[in-house]
Parts: sequence; C-alpha cells; structure tokens
Amino acid sequence: MQTQSVCLITGASSGLGRALALQFARSGWQVVALARSQVLLEQLRHEHAGIDILPVDLTDSAQLAGATAELSARYGRLDQVILNAGTCEYVEAEDLNLGSFERTFNLNVLAVVACTKAWLPLLLRSSTPRLAIVGSLAHLFPFGRAEAYGASKAAISYFTDSLRVDLAHTPIQVCLIEPGFVDTPLTQKNDFPMPFLLSSADAASRIYRALALGRVRLQFPRRLTWSLKLLNLLPYRLRQQLAARMARQAQTHARAGSPS
Repeated sequence: MQTQSVCLITGASSGLGRALALQFARSGWQVVALARSQVLLEQLRHEHAGIDILPVDLTDSAQLAGATAELSARYGRLDQVILNAGTCEYVEAEDLNLGSFERTFNLNVLAVVACTKAWLPLLLRSSTPRLAIVGSLAHLFPFGRAEAYGASKAAISYFTDSLRVDLAHTPIQVCLIEPGFVDTPLTQKNDFPMPFLLSSADAASRIYRALALGRVRLQFPRRLTWSLKLLNLLPYRLRQQLAARMARQAQTHARAGSPS
C-alpha cells in the first residue's frame, strides 16, 4: 500500500498542470499526472522519478471510470487532488457558437463535477485529504468574447464554494484557486494584452505554498485581483460601458497585430 503522499493533477501534460506536477514531485510527493496526451505525459514522466502518468479523457465517462479503478488499485487513496484541466474558446456575440459552449462547459465544469464525484471516496481514505479546483479571475469582470469561458469559471467558483459548505462535516479541505494570466500554450493563443502575466513555474509555486498553508481560496496576482475588484465597485451601467470599451480596444489591438 502506498505510504508516500499522493497528489493527483489533471491537465498535467502542459502549462500550469505540468509545472504543478514538477513542483510537487520535487517537493517529495508521489504525483499522478493525468491528461489526454500520452506522448506529452511520457515526456513529463522522464523529467522526474516521482511522477506517474495516466492518460485519460476526463469528458469520457467510461475512461474516467477506468482511471478511477486504476487509481484505487495502484494507490488505495488520494491525499490531494488538483483539478486543473481546462480549455478556453472565444466566441462572437453576433453568432454564438454553441459547440464552443458545449466543449468549454464539458471540460471546465462537467468534468470537474464528474472527477469530484469519482475521487471523493479515494480522498476520504486519506488522513489529510485536500481537493483544489482551478478556476480563474476572469469571472470577476465581463471580458469581451469570453461568454463561454467566463461563464464556465463563474460556475466553477460557485460549485467549489457550495461544495466546501456541504463537505464541512468531512475532513476534506476544499480550495478554490483563481489565477490571472499564466503563460501557457492556451494563453499564448491570445491576441490581446495580458496584464501581470506570470510564468507557469511562478504560478505553480504560489499554488503549492497556498495549499501547504491550508488556504481555502487563492486569487493571484494581487495587482490584477484588486484591479478587477475595484472595477466591480463601479456603478453597474458604468462598469458595463467600461467593459465594452475595453473589448473594442482589445479587438482593435488584435486587428492591428494580425498579418495583412
């Protein structure tokens, strides 16, 4: 039976998830890295002996059930679960792409709920169980073209806070992690300025420290967090006008940066 503390991380093949896997492995944890790409997971496993891998599509219920059975057989318990896997698709308001909403919510919301349901029993076998769910600061302000992504992260914020209330009678600590812009393959596709952009390694280090301290919510970086919270103090109509102006500026910037 596994004696070393076990940390499971989803979306671990690249970006923040990959950085988290390395951060925890280097800190002495047995890491179980989950993602869809077996090739990228194999590359990650070669970087540290403390990383085990499990290729799985979390939106596929059959694959998730198989992965859960495998986790139970390999480890018997999970001490920490970080639900980090996510996606972002921008949409056009004049012609909302329902497929974008479906794909975004399937991974960002429904898969999170499914993983929580599947792995809570394994967490309850630990003496120090912790569940961390990665959201985003994006839901604090209405950004342009972010109807699908922002709404999914708003849903995750509420889900996590409500889950913490209903699990208060259990030993499971529930943490909501809400980063700003982190340099990942996903954000590298953005065609607009990203203020206070952090490296994946920096973000992973902040998350590791927060979880070690038992934080129930982590929002970072502070400058972006407080900027968005101050914007939310504006009168509603003014806030909406400012958001619309920012969206137009972002679109102008994107067009200016596009090849002719």
